[in-house]
Amino acid sequence: MVAGIKTIIPSIEKAEHQISGAPKAWERFTSRPNGGVGGFPQTLDHALFNSISHRSGLQGMWLCGDTVFPGAGTIGVSVSGYHVFQSITSHRHTLP
Repeated sequence: MVAGIKTIIPSIEKAEHQISGAPKAWERFTSRPNGGVGGFPQTLDHALFNSISHRSGLQGMWLCGDTVFPGAGTIGVSVSGYHVFQSITSHRHTLP
């Protein structure tokens, strides 16, 4: 998988930490039966101001993925990574 990613993003080798895995590894580390994905159910209890932030509260530790705002799905997970990027770099995208 990493070799395939390198064809698109050669700088992936510079990543500080990489963990290869399969559904059983995902199940082990996330405690999700059969390696399932999806994050928290989208209910009022987990929405908006009650959602989990990308800020962990620990200096230098950030969270992204399907359990933090904005949630599950490729777009939601990608946006959570972008939120981390913005927080780390103080970068703000401006519209043209």
